Amino acid sequence: MNKSEVDNWRVGMQNRMEELTVLNAKHNQDIMYVKESLDELKDLIKEQNGRVRELEGNMSGVKAIGAMLSAVFSGLFGYLFTKG
Repeated sequence: MNKSEVDNWRVGMQNRMEELTVLNAKHNQDIMYVKESLDELKDLIKEQNGRVRELEGNMSGVKAIGAMLSAVFSGLFGYLFTKG
């Protein structure tokens, strides 16, 4: 390789390094955006899970009350029909 070929190669490598630096900066920005979006989604999911947990607790309370009422009424009707 002569001097002009070496100089051309160096210039080409410098240009490629600059392109890679720009691409790396863009990728870092994209990664930060994705990370911020994931953090927001995690917070929203935690909030929804809290709501779901509260609703499930309320549903189990309603089921327990329904089960107690059905036991009381079935016992009462059983007593009344066997008594009469």
